[in-house]
Amino acid sequence: MKNDKFVAIGDLRERDGVQGRFLVTEKQLAYTKEGKAFLKLGLMNRAGLIEGILWENAEAEYARFAQGEIIEVHGTVVLYQQERKIKLQKLVSVSQEEIRKEDFLPSSARDPGEMEEELHRTIRKVRNPYLRRLLESVFRDPEIWRAYRLAPAAKSIHHAYLGGLIEHTLSLTRLVRLATQNYPFLDGDLVLAGALLHDMGKAWELSSELGFDYTDEGRLLGHILIGIEVLDRKIKEIPDFPPPLAMQIKHLVASHHGELAFGSPKQPQTLEALCLHALDNLDAKLWGVLAFMQKETRGNDRWTSYHRVHERYFYVPESLGESKSKGKSAQEESPEESPDLFDL
Repeated sequence: MKNDKFVAIGDLRERDGVQGRFLVTEKQLAYTKEGKAFLKLGLMNRAGLIEGILWENAEAEYARFAQGEIIEVHGTVVLYQQERKIKLQKLVSVSQEEIRKEDFLPSSARDPGEMEEELHRTIRKVRNPYLRRLLESVFRDPEIWRAYRLAPAAKSIHHAYLGGLIEHTLSLTRLVRLATQNYPFLDGDLVLAGALLHDMGKAWELSSELGFDYTDEGRLLGHILIGIEVLDRKIKEIPDFPPPLAMQIKHLVASHHGELAFGSPKQPQTLEALCLHALDNLDAKLWGVLAFMQKETRGNDRWTSYHRVHERYFYVPESLGESKSKGKSAQEESPEESPDLFDL
């Protein structure tokens, strides 16, 4: 029985007993085909997220607490459709005054101040004076920075933790700088600015108060539209900002999801937009699948459980334990090149 207040979600195995405190990120009353009510809960602590299912007294328990509260749960780990869940036996109310929600939220292993410094170093690499001024105006705005600095990059798929948004953004900017060196026909300043601004709206789309669930603004507008509104306001504050440049930077934000079906109001229609979408997709998928591997495998496991979004199992390399050092950035150290064997 895991009976301490903190439960290491990644270490849970089938048939483990669980007793611990979690932040309720989602609460849904559902019904079987026979009409029996059951309660589905999204349960989060600083180790991650897991779903809990309660079958007994579901309707009464649903009304007893709200999304965003901390509760104590008692239950057993089960496997359902290849995914670990907690079959709940009892839910216990917890005094909300005696706890801090931030203690239950996962966070980036990178130091926030270090990431802020890297962000501003990156901005200083932009040579276009209008784009540089736009970026400074956005990221030195205290209201924007308060919302942005600790925001997650997603609800659950990738970088779903405090500071995840800036961590993902910085990772993407490093990819952009490499790509634009390889493709000199791209406007490097434009792609770099697009990378820094593309997910800005997520600072208001997702709420840490609700365990990274969507805000009303997030559900009604979405982060792309929110980001473009902020971008448009900031552009209008800069005298003589070139209209064609404003149109292109907005297009980068509007099209970065790539397809209408994935939430982009426009498909990428410039070389820079194609580049940004491809690199953003790469970064999100690689970090997301790596996090899934780390969460869903133990010991010598060579395969993950089934990934419902990607609809496949993933092979786990032996080097997994060394493959993600979140406190280090990819740009800090480059290994020395090995000699060409044919030159020996």
